[in-house]
Amino acid sequence: MPDRPNSSALTLAIAGFFFMTAGLGSRPLVPLFARELSIGPGELGVLVAAYAVIPLFIAVRIGQWIDRHGTRRLLIASAAVCCLSIAMLFVLDNRFGLYLSQVISGSAFTAFALAAQNNAGARNPDPAIREKNIAVFSMGVALGSLVGPLAAGFLADALGHAPAFLILGGVGLLSVPILIARVPEVRNPGKRTRSTDESRSPLRVLKYHPYLGRTFLIGALILFGKDIYIAYFPLYAAEIGISASVIGVIVGLHNGGGVVSRFMLLRLVKAVGRSRLIVLSILISGVGFLFIPVLGGVVGLTTLSVLLGLGLGLGQPLSISTAINLSPQDKVGEVLGFRLTCNRLTQVFGPLALGSLAAVAGVSGVFWVVGLVLALGSVKTRIPLDASNDVEH
Repeated sequence: MPDRPNSSALTLAIAGFFFMTAGLGSRPLVPLFARELSIGPGELGVLVAAYAVIPLFIAVRIGQWIDRHGTRRLLIASAAVCCLSIAMLFVLDNRFGLYLSQVISGSAFTAFALAAQNNAGARNPDPAIREKNIAVFSMGVALGSLVGPLAAGFLADALGHAPAFLILGGVGLLSVPILIARVPEVRNPGKRTRSTDESRSPLRVLKYHPYLGRTFLIGALILFGKDIYIAYFPLYAAEIGISASVIGVIVGLHNGGGVVSRFMLLRLVKAVGRSRLIVLSILISGVGFLFIPVLGGVVGLTTLSVLLGLGLGLGQPLSISTAINLSPQDKVGEVLGFRLTCNRLTQVFGPLALGSLAAVAGVSGVFWVVGLVLALGSVKTRIPLDASNDVEH
């Protein structure tokens, strides 16, 4: 069939599964390990922000490098560095090691995400094929984000946090030989010319298409919700007496909601429309956050977590494919880099602000604020159906 995703997208999804099992599986362990090291809710905001602080300044440059040199080398190097930085917590199992691991893994994770998104969304004459390639890669990401937290919770309960980080890092390193052997080089087509324009403000990206700004807002809102959930839900659950293994199951089912939504993604886009689906996904997620402090039982929290996974899981691949569709052919890496810069901006300043709020109002106050931000922000995310026709290719 002419509209099937290509084989490299499937290979990238398999490598992405192992990588995300480590990268996203380790994230719920960070607040639990931080709690063990006597890091409170206020400082947790600083720790979460450390994950995104370097990518905030280099994501656009990484994207420009990808536009010129391709994705393969960066995929391999970033996967290896990220997984090793997770595993090193087995040796540096202290406050300094946790901060160092966050900084390194956050930077490498960003580089991998950028290279993988470019590789999966490589330009194709048929936008439907690009959509399917991104959906296939997103499925690997979603499966890894399901298995990772499930395994991490049981490993932490059985062996402790430091051994759990070591095992997760080892699993993630399985992605490296797959990338070396099977993933081809991908470069964005179009004649690339260097000019003094690249030394100017990165805000010039907003001029590439009138609706690109909204795609950046979509990505920022979704990642804001995902990161705050990963950072503060385990802490909230631990405070009300839920064990690490059960927390891992709940977070895993939350990510399982993302797996389900990705299975349904293309059908839902056809049935509902891309723009309406994005708005609904963010709105549903916002409502879910508002109810987390109300429902304190395992069943209620699991139900809300799955609902959040469904909503946030729909929005993420749609925001990536929309940004690619609205980008000039030779600027895809730069546009996705700027998109990640916006995401990391929320990851730095959002947790810092919410960490201060958590110190005063508790973790429940964090969920109420995030819910309101997502619900109100959803009204600013609509993009007209014909917007992609305006971009120059």
